[in-house]
Amino acid sequence: MPGFELIGKEEYKEIQDLFENSGILFRHGFDAMRNDIYKVRDFEKKFSKKLGVADSLAVSSGTAALKVALEAIGVGKGDEVITQAFTFVATVESIVEAGAKPVIANIDKTLNINPQDLEAKITNKTKAIIVVHMLGIPCGYLHIQQKNITLK
Repeated sequence: MPGFELIGKEEYKEIQDLFENSGILFRHGFDAMRNDIYKVRDFEKKFSKKLGVADSLAVSSGTAALKVALEAIGVGKGDEVITQAFTFVATVESIVEAGAKPVIANIDKTLNINPQDLEAKITNKTKAIIVVHMLGIPCGYLHIQQKNITLK
């Protein structure tokens, strides 16, 4: 399922409107060219309102989302972030770029993070855990939750 099958008439209309009236796809800049059309900014505001939060930020990729999330929670030098052995390179890349040390936990038969190994890897330097739900199978969240894993 690549995603294009989820695009309907509403989405095509919005894209057509964008190209006909400004052509600017970026969130920032090009103010003189965009004819006061800020679709990404408008989406962020509507999304925030729907969720009942002050702010939201649209990003260009999952890699960017990981980097923004780690920055938002203050991950930096001296911190450890646990993730799983079976993942895309961007998971570890985002941890390294934040200045933290990646700690790799084993996976279980579902190819997701092994909750027992995850628990064993938590130290006083652990600042975050990035789980990756593989192949449509969610990680053993209930097992993790039942173990009452919390980070300070």
